[in-house]
Amino acid sequence: MIKQHLVICSALFMLSAAGTVASQSPSPTPSPNPTECEIPVIRPVDTRAKISAKPDPQFTRRDRERYHRQEIILRATLCGSGKVTDIKVNQGLTAEMDAAAIDAARLVQFTPAEKDGKKASTAIILRYIVKD
Repeated sequence: MIKQHLVICSALFMLSAAGTVASQSPSPTPSPNPTECEIPVIRPVDTRAKISAKPDPQFTRRDRERYHRQEIILRATLCGSGKVTDIKVNQGLTAEMDAAAIDAARLVQFTPAEKDGKKASTAIILRYIVKD
């Protein structure tokens, strides 16, 4: 009975591991909705995305004084379509400041990365340092 249980657990583990590897396929899969962003490319791209404008977040004067020189770190996807999506806070300060940084990240302008002659989505880390 114990051997049978171990075999079943091992099989389930291997299936879940295979599903994880399959879900991390290096090539992006087309989105069912054309307006959505593709899965970011995991392997190296031929041409990296180039950020042309990165607006500063609109922090209050009080927050700028209180959190001077501290940093908010975001993770986002630069889509082949030119949109910034899937913005997540990796390291934040306050809810209001994090929201201001996310709003600024949505306004980032960039030239998308390219892979095999096609525009590709890539993941990026955005850092916002609180300034006076």
